[in-house]
Amino acid sequence: MHTYMNDPIEVTVDFFGHRIRPREVRWSNRRYPLQCVNLVHGALEGAKRIFYFSVSDKTNFMKLRFDTETLEWRLVEIYTD
Repeated sequence: MHTYMNDPIEVTVDFFGHRIRPREVRWSNRRYPLQCVNLVHGALEGAKRIFYFSVSDKTNFMKLRFDTETLEWRLVEIYTD
């Protein structure tokens, strides 16, 4: 099932120089340890820089949104069986 949303989430990340790698998502009182970062891309919304991360665990594919101005993470899409 593919669902669009805009839910606030907590994300644990690793930093490698100027790069960031999501490691775990906490959403709806559940933890999702991530296995793969499939794609990262940036976009501008006005003067604001937004980064999108397509990530996956064993059974879910998720699209995360990171706002560099507010440092807020959002879950914008999820695909589950």
